[in-house]
Amino acid sequence: MACLYSITAITALCLVAWDQIQVPLKFMYSCFFKRIGNHGNDQQSRLESFYQDQAKIYDNSRGALLRGRKTMLKLSAAQLREQIATGITSKKPIWVDLGGGTGWNIETMNESFPIEQFEQVILVDLTPSLCQVARERFESKGWKNVTVLCQDASSFQLPVSMMDHFYPVVDRIQSLLSPEGIVGVVDFYVSGRSNAPAEKWSPQQNRQCNWFTRHFWQAWFELDHINLQPGRRDYLEYKFGTIKSLNRRNHFIVPYLVQMPYYIWLGCSSARQNELSNLVEIPDDTDSVMSGHSNRSSFSHANSANSLMASRQTRSVSSFSFQNKQWRLDYNPSLPCHTQFRSYIYAFTWEDPRVDLQYLNISKDDVMFVITSAGDNALEYALQAQPKKIHCIDMNPCQNHLLELKLAGITALEYNDFWRMFGEGNHPHFSTLLHDIISPHLSSYAFQYWNKHSDRFSHKFYKTGYSGLALSILEWWIRMQGLGKDIDAMTSASTIQEQKDIWNTKIRPAIFSPMIQKILHNPMFMWNALGVPINQMNMFLKECTTQEYIENTLDPITSHSLFSDDQYFYYLCLKQRYTKKSCPSYLTKDGFETLKTSGALNSFRLHTESILDALKSMADGYLTRLVVMDHMDWFDPESCEELDSEIMEMKRALQRGGQVYWRSAGTKPWYNALFEKHGFVNIEPLGIRKPGQAIDRVNMYASFYRATKP
Repeated sequence: MACLYSITAITALCLVAWDQIQVPLKFMYSCFFKRIGNHGNDQQSRLESFYQDQAKIYDNSRGALLRGRKTMLKLSAAQLREQIATGITSKKPIWVDLGGGTGWNIETMNESFPIEQFEQVILVDLTPSLCQVARERFESKGWKNVTVLCQDASSFQLPVSMMDHFYPVVDRIQSLLSPEGIVGVVDFYVSGRSNAPAEKWSPQQNRQCNWFTRHFWQAWFELDHINLQPGRRDYLEYKFGTIKSLNRRNHFIVPYLVQMPYYIWLGCSSARQNELSNLVEIPDDTDSVMSGHSNRSSFSHANSANSLMASRQTRSVSSFSFQNKQWRLDYNPSLPCHTQFRSYIYAFTWEDPRVDLQYLNISKDDVMFVITSAGDNALEYALQAQPKKIHCIDMNPCQNHLLELKLAGITALEYNDFWRMFGEGNHPHFSTLLHDIISPHLSSYAFQYWNKHSDRFSHKFYKTGYSGLALSILEWWIRMQGLGKDIDAMTSASTIQEQKDIWNTKIRPAIFSPMIQKILHNPMFMWNALGVPINQMNMFLKECTTQEYIENTLDPITSHSLFSDDQYFYYLCLKQRYTKKSCPSYLTKDGFETLKTSGALNSFRLHTESILDALKSMADGYLTRLVVMDHMDWFDPESCEELDSEIMEMKRALQRGGQVYWRSAGTKPWYNALFEKHGFVNIEPLGIRKPGQAIDRVNMYASFYRATKP
């Protein structure tokens, strides 16, 4: 009996082991050892020979190999939902799954976009054994609107890399695609030796492959009659408009050693750009913004509609031309002025918009020019005043990626999800939200960035970026000093007096310890953690010491307003999150809903370039308000040609009576003289900080100024 039990157990173990290893064994045999044979020019026979032994295990074996399929399907589903919601199309979509194999794509798409909501779904594949698996799968699901066609590439399309006659089939797809239709591709690829032609109009991150990767994978796949020539992908991107593009590496079998390049691409008919053109106004001579760049093949928004159409017909247009939301303006991310930034510096904005609004006196006719930073103040202007246009400018692409994410989040998300992201600073399902809901509203570049950095919302978002370094150091210092309970008490105090007492007796003595003062005197810490460049530091050192500057900044804060319901700037620094009582207005439920429904977000235009270049691109007398924060403090007084040019361009681009607003670490900035030089009048301080007195809730700057164009 014992012997029989042992034999049964061993048999069971063998069956389990075989069940676990048969998939990889069959896969390796078919891919690496089995001879495909000589089938002449009969592609169908070659494919059937390759797949017939692995049709039943195809889905189980391809999960780790063919990555990116779920992402491509989610992006396609999100795009479809957005087009239906916005009325771009009122008909049920028809989906042709080209090279659909076993039907896994269609079954998986059902999770994001129910198959019943398609008018018709057609799976096309040239391999009979795979088509048979698909038919059995759809029959078990009971889907009556799904058809399987076992046809060749002359009528439809195989997976891009496995298609013999690729170019005429792409032409065929283009002729079949409706103007509102979309094309989704996920496939292996290799790049050429030099940048792809498509990158001239739509640069992409991580597209280039190294020498070994280019040659090894092309030769390897060619053994199975799979072609990875770079020209195939180039042609695809040339014939269609690019909506989204991701370049990834599959670390197959041996992580970070074996790197199989693959891409996820979402495209559309080039005719769709004409339908989206009404989202961008064609300004007249008195209300124009030029979007062309000397280093790019691009066009001007100030041209006539006929000129624009002629330009579109004679060149390929960038992915910016196919955005659902025309917030982001075209730029070249490969330029050194942009590649120097790997992340945003500021995860939150460090200027008080309440004081701005008190003096700006914004109306619905105003055209504003502001530095992007984290976008919080620009959102405040849009919420409170809804000006005609808000041009947000930043050389750092990541700062605009952050603002673009906020704009897209307000547009697409429910309040609770948006609050979790930017109020609490974490959302465990951010990646799902990004692909399923937010993606249709992001430019391709912003989507690439947040797809790569989706972990930013996994813990504490406000500890990311370079400003997050300062918050991390502060958090460490609070823990080391044992001040956690005192910080909790101060940030939850119900009276100003209680708040002040905790500050003066518990926290202030620890802040001004010798160790902290030594850190604050370090220029590297001031720049990397606090974002204070050396020229700005030198400005306040001419008027006071670092300790005096910090004392003048922090001492009045606890007397100004309560952390618990108004002082959200320092609450965030101490707690790495906001509360619903103490947060920027756009994070309140009422503010969120107003921005979502009022149309205020349509005013945003995001420029990824220098302030000087952005000003030069704008017509005379176009702007009414410029808010440049502390930007001018960063210039060297001994070499200020660029700032001199900036101020000259500010005057040109402002209309009469238009105003410039700035903050400074100095009480009397040296560059005020440049405003006088260029004919500005009423150059006046709106606030000068004095010891013991706060000029706003942040109180970080020594002065706040305004100048007017006569």
